[in-house]
Amino acid sequence: MLNQSENERESKREERNLGKKKLLWILILGFPVILGTVAVKIVWDKLIPTLPSFEKLETIEPRLITKIYDKDSLLAHEFYVEKRIWTSIDSIPDIVKNAVIATEDRKFWDHWGMNPLAIPSAVVESFRTGNRMRGASSLTQQLAKLLFLTPERSMTRKIREAMTAIRIEKTYTKKEILEFYLNEVYLAGGNYGFQSAGQFYFGRPLDSLTIPEIAVLTGMLQRPEAYRPDRKPEAALARRNTVLYAMMDAGYISRADYDGYVKTPLNVEERADVEVAPYYMEEIRKYLENKYGENSLYSDGISVYSTIDPEIQKIVENAAFEQRIKVDRRLRLRTISRLGIPKKYDMTSDSILVHFDSIYADFTKNYLEKDTAKRIYPDSLRYRQGQIAVILIENETGAIRAMVGGKNFNESKWNRAVQTLRQPGSSFKPFVYAVAMDNGASPCDSVNDAPITIPDPMDTAKYWRPGNYSKEFKGMMTYRRALALSQNLPAIQVGMKYGLNSVVNYARKFGVKKAPLQAVPSLALGSVGATLMEMTSAYTVFPNGGTRIEPYYIEAIVGKNGEVIETNYKVEHEVLKKPAAYIMVSMLQSVNTGGTAAKVWGSGFHHPSGGKTGTTNDYTDAWYIGFTKQYTMGIWVGTDDFVPMGPGHTGSDDALPVWINSMTEIHKDLPKLPFPVPAGVVGKNICNYTGKVKGAYCNAITSCLYTAGYSVEEVCNGVHFEQPKESGTTLFNSSPGKQDNNVRQMF
Repeated sequence: MLNQSENERESKREERNLGKKKLLWILILGFPVILGTVAVKIVWDKLIPTLPSFEKLETIEPRLITKIYDKDSLLAHEFYVEKRIWTSIDSIPDIVKNAVIATEDRKFWDHWGMNPLAIPSAVVESFRTGNRMRGASSLTQQLAKLLFLTPERSMTRKIREAMTAIRIEKTYTKKEILEFYLNEVYLAGGNYGFQSAGQFYFGRPLDSLTIPEIAVLTGMLQRPEAYRPDRKPEAALARRNTVLYAMMDAGYISRADYDGYVKTPLNVEERADVEVAPYYMEEIRKYLENKYGENSLYSDGISVYSTIDPEIQKIVENAAFEQRIKVDRRLRLRTISRLGIPKKYDMTSDSILVHFDSIYADFTKNYLEKDTAKRIYPDSLRYRQGQIAVILIENETGAIRAMVGGKNFNESKWNRAVQTLRQPGSSFKPFVYAVAMDNGASPCDSVNDAPITIPDPMDTAKYWRPGNYSKEFKGMMTYRRALALSQNLPAIQVGMKYGLNSVVNYARKFGVKKAPLQAVPSLALGSVGATLMEMTSAYTVFPNGGTRIEPYYIEAIVGKNGEVIETNYKVEHEVLKKPAAYIMVSMLQSVNTGGTAAKVWGSGFHHPSGGKTGTTNDYTDAWYIGFTKQYTMGIWVGTDDFVPMGPGHTGSDDALPVWINSMTEIHKDLPKLPFPVPAGVVGKNICNYTGKVKGAYCNAITSCLYTAGYSVEEVCNGVHFEQPKESGTTLFNSSPGKQDNNVRQMF
């Protein structure tokens, strides 16, 4: 019994000792686990506030390209911070997904956000070598870094990356994660995502690329700039072949396919980096940013369908820049002549023009910057480079088809076509005569081109004695001839006769709104500020039968999901009665066939057209605005700081050639459309002796236009044997080559 009792006690002691040993081992072995758990908890609690919230994860909004399309819905321009074309996962070819998975993360479909074996090996290697930790991230971790983290390589960032990846995996499906990744990765050249990069480097959409081309893009994931196929072709080719091997090793392509693909040459799309209508695109950018905000402009992926016609734009640009060079040559020669550049700079005119910039810079440093320079060389003598602006509007719609805002957009983004107020000079006169025609006047009405003295309404001791550009007075003449020759005195008298307040009101209806208008006699000569856009739009009233259609840039704006955000509706303003508009067209045709713009007809451009030149009295601004049935084009030439360009810089010499050269090319395949005669226009043959309707015995007559209710009714019944004395009036038919010696239209 005793032995049995002792044995039991011994057995119990051994059990207690074994239990203590087990507890000790549990404590010894479990302590690191406990310690690690505590450490993980501490790290987790510390880093959890720095991770993106679930709300942020659930509302990932990538920045997308805003695309600008031309009038034919072809891509013309893009606005973006990140050039990205979002493509759904179902529209991305499987071979693209397989190439990426084979190269970057073969366990993608199986892991829960990270590959547990990859990160420890990278950490051990970092400790062992002392180098920065190499990349060992899953696709989800890479996406976490792309969307939310910095690219630094540190232990903390690596942990945050893994934690964020786990959160992403809980928020999105594998397909959604892969879709984000393939659209978010940066692939150099400003391109984000495979779709954008494929079109950039190979000129084709992603579903049209070959497997070697897909391998090139996949290879760029590691080091985008280092493996750019357009700049580092040898490195890109070697990296491509590495990707192809990985695809073969993963079973996505066969050995035979691999052997064939690695022999494929690297063919990259050649890109013509030609910017279409930069001033025009800048106006669209400003509109979108002002109305929808900067974030929408550069992030929302909207599509803008614009009115620009790239073919017409190129024609207009070529004509404008060619003419500006000619104008600038004359400005430089004038500077050389007037400044009297010292003999040490003397050389042939052609040579000095070639080296003008360096010579003028040296001359400025050595002479113009001296203390006495302003006295000897006033600012008005110094060189100012010429600028040019052009607007072309389609009459029927109001669509802006071309725009030039200056000589060089990269040098100056200031748009002289829409932002600068300049004096239109004589190009304002048609508005004065339009007031008269809309109130019953006829082009055959007479006015005396003779000196006048106008008292200053603010100071009766002062007077204004306006003159003509030619310094001559031509006596009695018709309204038609006065406008065609751009005589100043008749325009002033017509404006005063029909009311300067009326001229102001009509000018507003024509669309001249940005500058204040004063009802003073000089208004008839264009002593007011106006933009080229305002003036060009105003002239569309004539070919449009008295209606002004608001000019516009944008047909429609469509959201990334196809929803229509904005669309253009034609906005029309009635300015003139239809008969008055047609009569003004007839008068402005006389300008182009025998007036200050006679070069139009002389050039061989015989489409029915009208227009008006404009030159300010100090040669600061040169204008021409003209129209056909299809288009109205306005041109302005001058300098940015309002310095006179000098004699000879007129609308006819500086601006008109752009119109002729552009319109000739634009209209070469267009029909010669006449301007239809509306109801209410009355044409009568008038006796040149009496001003009455032609009688049976009248042998010298003029064809005149009237608005119904205002025409001459009394018939001439006299017999005339001598030609009338016309006081400088020339009889002229508006269709050269079809002259009738007995029936002529008064010019």
